[in-house]
Amino acid sequence: MMQMTEIKFKSDVMLSGTINKPEENDQHTIILFIPGSGKVDRDGNANQKWMNFSIYKQLADFLISKGFTTFRYDKRGVGKSEGDHLRTGLHDAINDVQAAIQYTRNTMPQGTKIMLLGHSEGTMIATAVAAREMLDGIILLSGGGETFEEASARQRELAFTALKAKKNFSGWLFRTFQLDKRTEKKNQRIFAKIKNTDKDVIRVQGIPFPAKWAREHFAYDLLSDLKKISCPVLAITGAADIQSDYRKLERLKDVNTDVKTYVIEDMDHLLKEEKDDVNILEIKKIYQRNHSKPIHPELKERLAEWLTV
Repeated sequence: MMQMTEIKFKSDVMLSGTINKPEENDQHTIILFIPGSGKVDRDGNANQKWMNFSIYKQLADFLISKGFTTFRYDKRGVGKSEGDHLRTGLHDAINDVQAAIQYTRNTMPQGTKIMLLGHSEGTMIATAVAAREMLDGIILLSGGGETFEEASARQRELAFTALKAKKNFSGWLFRTFQLDKRTEKKNQRIFAKIKNTDKDVIRVQGIPFPAKWAREHFAYDLLSDLKKISCPVLAITGAADIQSDYRKLERLKDVNTDVKTYVIEDMDHLLKEEKDDVNILEIKKIYQRNHSKPIHPELKERLAEWLTV
């Protein structure tokens, strides 16, 4: 059994969230979830049929069963939270987490330990916050140690490689006319536009794009903040994760002595089991196929092991 409380807390805008507290075996620790990129709500859903995975709710339910209190919130402009999602930058997201921490300090019993759990982009935000706040630990899932620019470049290269490998007419076109080079030049022009504008939102090929968000990510020095973290760190990425590079976990060991890193061989970006080779061009299909799978059992094992030491 657990106690569930719907809460609102003030950042630059009013944000909504859920605090779930176990009725038994209380560890006197609250774990604050930081979601990944996109219009993701407190449960880990993106308001699209194929993107409703509820991975944060599943993770929270598991942690509650182990005696931990969890705090999940809707991002700006998502769910019940106020704000404009498209105009939200990296530093706004950092401020929102700090506001959630302050709310926790003001409302939870004295002595309650505070930990962060960041997933995907949330690992970068958790890193930034941990460099600025006194915390009792952070958990980085699917993305620890990798910058936004590195992840973006690697994902583009994977897509180019997959497109060139296609044996149909589109693959022939891509190889023959070196469309990867043309596309990358176009991408670099877009990135230059993003970096040189002070607008929150610009249009890219007619579609509104969150320029402030990307610009602040490009400028953010993740490696510098990693060196400032003084609390224990647990970082886990799957080898089957096409969106994050598990090899970047090695960086964490170089800058922080109290770090545990794990690579789960058959775990994908959404923390599910994936035993097949993953093609980035088929990522939507793969996530749909894995929709009903539970959170990877080894991830649960590693979390419980680290948290209860």
